[in-house]
Amino acid sequence: MNEAASRPASARTGRRTTLRAVADLAGVSIATASKVVNGRSDVASETRMLVERAIETLGYVSQGERQQSLQAAGESSVELVVEPKDASLNPYLATFLGGALEAAEELRVALIVRPFGTASARAPVEWARDLARAGRSGVIEVTSAYSADREHALGRAGLPMVLVDPLDVPRTNTPSIGATNWAGAYEATRHLIELGHRDIRYIGGPAGAHCSVVRGHGWAAAMAEAGLTADVSDLSPGGFTFEHGLEAATAMLTATQPPTAIFVGSDASAMGVLEAARVLGLSVPADLSVVGFDDTILARSSNPQLTTVHQPIAAIGRTAVATIVRLSRGETAPTKRVELATHLVVRNSTAAPPPHRRR
Repeated sequence: MNEAASRPASARTGRRTTLRAVADLAGVSIATASKVVNGRSDVASETRMLVERAIETLGYVSQGERQQSLQAAGESSVELVVEPKDASLNPYLATFLGGALEAAEELRVALIVRPFGTASARAPVEWARDLARAGRSGVIEVTSAYSADREHALGRAGLPMVLVDPLDVPRTNTPSIGATNWAGAYEATRHLIELGHRDIRYIGGPAGAHCSVVRGHGWAAAMAEAGLTADVSDLSPGGFTFEHGLEAATAMLTATQPPTAIFVGSDASAMGVLEAARVLGLSVPADLSVVGFDDTILARSSNPQLTTVHQPIAAIGRTAVATIVRLSRGETAPTKRVELATHLVVRNSTAAPPPHRRR
């Protein structure tokens, strides 16, 4: 039998670790394991070592430790893990945090915000155990790298996890919050088609990112429905960044047959598209129409103001906090995947294509 198969079920499935699981792994009785957990001295040193090793392996945290942490802190707290890169300048994250803080104040919980590196750099079991011992009631991840090992470790420590529009596809039973990415992309593309555009390109986000791929499929569905060509195998992947939008749009607009419209997977990347058009001497929207995705402050402050898909980012933040609090109280989420509705906001970056490109 291999090592994984020989471990208790809680270690393999992510179910909360019990004292019985600790005792089974250490090869002792539950009474003996309880003595070690409660600091009793009437246990042989070798036996104590076996139990302590099982506790460390399984990430077991006793109810007494949790209660002591909560009493010391005087409040319930949630760990919020975010990508550190340009976090203070990220309009999506700023809007999300605003909504999350509103819900935290209403529900009387504290949000502890930490960069993703604090989770990824440590062994999952150790990380999860320390969070439980610190009195956390759950973890919200707003990151690009979902980890089943982290989720399993949290489960063993008795802590729920909620993912926010994860770039990687999590397990189907992992609670996640996001927006209607496909519908938003479809509506954006239909808007451009109705204006008369026929050559509409899509600039996506990180390669393989679930939300970007789904947006790409929404674009492709609208194109196919109108009898237009769309290649979903080439979604111009890159970061949801200004730099990627600038680079991808420059390549498209300097090609032999440049598009008359570009749908972009984020407002930040759309700013790069607007800059590429400016550098190349193209007027938006007279020569090129541009649609973004997010409806952050960037869309309202750009020149011209950006037509974009509004996703309720603040509401996503509020929903994530409400969900993790509900799960931490032992309640069941009505659905594992929550998608909040998007809608198109038409501003000044879209218009009919140039007369010589209409057909």
